[in-house]
Amino acid sequence: MTERLSDEQLMKNLAQGDNKAAAVLYDRYHPKVYGYFVRMTRDTDASRDLTQNVFMKVIRYCQSWKEDRVFAYWLFHIARNIMVDYFRGARKFYDLNDEPEIAARDQADAVREMEARESFDFLLEAMAKLPPGYRELIELSRFQGFSYREIAETIASNENAVKVKTFRALQKLKEIYTQIIME
Repeated sequence: MTERLSDEQLMKNLAQGDNKAAAVLYDRYHPKVYGYFVRMTRDTDASRDLTQNVFMKVIRYCQSWKEDRVFAYWLFHIARNIMVDYFRGARKFYDLNDEPEIAARDQADAVREMEARESFDFLLEAMAKLPPGYRELIELSRFQGFSYREIAETIASNENAVKVKTFRALQKLKEIYTQIIME
């Protein structure tokens, strides 16, 4: 029954001591938060730890969550703060070593899959070369599907600034991506 409740109602229940609400929120958002960290840090081990930290903070600070907020924005605001702290401490970027092997049933599918994977790898490589601020804007807008307004709320900026910065980030990403595939 708790699986059918809205995120905001689950947070309200969590604040009232319902630990099952935390499990449902974790199940709903773990893949998105983990994916955010993997794409931002390019370190799967660190991403697991950072994701766990996000949900620990959700539980720890559930009393401070305000009912008029959208849970997803609040969650990614926490994730962003944790990521910023991580980069302040780490001061470096990591490569993904745990990439899944491409399994193909027939030759044609194998070629298509390999090309798609190679394109995705080039994209990840290009993303890694972007400044963290640009990478974050692309992550939130393209991978997480946030609107410019939602991103502005998440990163404490204004919508127009986010639009301009996202456009610049995408232009820079295209430039880097083109260089990589031409090599």
